[in-house]
Amino acid sequence: MSVSVVNDREQENEVATVGSRNPLSEGSSIGGVVFNFTNSIIGAGAIGLGGAFAASGGIVSIVCLLSFALLTKISLDMVIDLSMGSSYEQLGYSCYGRIGWTAVLVSKMLYSFGCLVAYIVVVKDNFASAFGQLFFHQELNPVVTTIFLSVSVVLPLCLLRDMTPLSKFSLFSVGSMAMIVVIVIYLFFYYPSIHENSGTAYENWFEIRPGLLESLGTFVFSFVSQHTVHLAFESLKPELRTLNNWKRISFWSLVLSAFISSSVGLVVYMTFWQHTTSDLFNLYPLIPVINIAKLLLCVTMLLTFPFPFFTCRDMIIVAAIAVASSKVEANEEAHSQLSTDLEVSLLPTRDEDALPDNETQTKSQSLIADDELSYHPSWLLTSGGRQLILSYHVAVTLTLWAITTTLALLTPNLGDVLDLVGCATGTILAFVLPSLFFAQKKGYFSFTAILLLIVGGIVGIVGTVFSSKQLWVDTKSVG
Repeated sequence: MSVSVVNDREQENEVATVGSRNPLSEGSSIGGVVFNFTNSIIGAGAIGLGGAFAASGGIVSIVCLLSFALLTKISLDMVIDLSMGSSYEQLGYSCYGRIGWTAVLVSKMLYSFGCLVAYIVVVKDNFASAFGQLFFHQELNPVVTTIFLSVSVVLPLCLLRDMTPLSKFSLFSVGSMAMIVVIVIYLFFYYPSIHENSGTAYENWFEIRPGLLESLGTFVFSFVSQHTVHLAFESLKPELRTLNNWKRISFWSLVLSAFISSSVGLVVYMTFWQHTTSDLFNLYPLIPVINIAKLLLCVTMLLTFPFPFFTCRDMIIVAAIAVASSKVEANEEAHSQLSTDLEVSLLPTRDEDALPDNETQTKSQSLIADDELSYHPSWLLTSGGRQLILSYHVAVTLTLWAITTTLALLTPNLGDVLDLVGCATGTILAFVLPSLFFAQKKGYFSFTAILLLIVGGIVGIVGTVFSSKQLWVDTKSVG
């Protein structure tokens, strides 16, 4: 499909105006990507950990949290190693064809969408009360303030095209979470009056409670980041995109995330013990330092929101490309057959059956998974990979942003969202699919691949059942 030079320049200017995705952007340093990726990991899961500790028990919660952090590190490195130079969706296609490609696409989209809803729920639950108490000595309307923040802060960030421009905000966002850790530790030592005295040492630390099964999703949710792993890797400067550099990035990102998340969850749990809930700041008295912590938390959620948003939007574009390419392929085959029947040489024909199997597979794969498309839709930038032209980019962004904001405003409970999303989609994305892809690529199951498959399968099935049941109970009680 031919495109004029003028249109090429206009489209490239659109990329420069709104933001760009590699290869158009210069890329970030290793340090910048570490903070970007840490920012994409730390989110609502860290805030919900206190409630998960209370529902599960102290020691078993710590073991679960650190175990899922280690498994996530193994999985992230496995995915990048297997898909170097391609994407998670292409890895799925190369292993299991359309089924593998669809499995990655759907799981990434659903998990990212769940993250988006959870982040806005956190803002809705905290910003209006904190900002109102600090500056007006009264609570503001949470719906109105959430909509205002979503329009004025979230939407402009979502209109960017990649993660690179966000690196300047990621350090501030991670710093905000670190300040929250400092605040909850400060309150633990200097406000002993807020402590809840309940349970013996055995009950608080060693007892394994029935809520463990439904809380597994929150532990998984705290670290799952496979939905943004390739966005983070591609945001590196081209000369830095190596497996060894990525292993350094994943290590330090998960160390920072595990330290911050476990610190928040553990200190809040030690303050309120079995009375701890997922909406942790609602447990504290309305004092200025708590309101500051709430605002810092909201800042973190607002700055983290674009990362899963980019992934969700990218999956929509990938699906649209696949549908459009399949239609073009079907039309070309029908046209070719008609030309043969009429014995008119209108199009060059190829006997698909005469092609070697690997050539036929390569042609089909290029229509589904490759960034270098044999068919280039008019709604894609000519030099921007999987980037939409400006009008389509804005339309898709606005639609996705509006849907997630609306659902978040209607969602009553953060903990239920974390549990269900983590179990139902996070386990598939982070553990099950990487292990299956490893076995298909390497021809055998390694110990780590088997471990990922077993943990992901058990936690996914059991956790989804129990978290769905809890969501149903909570929804009925609210109704």
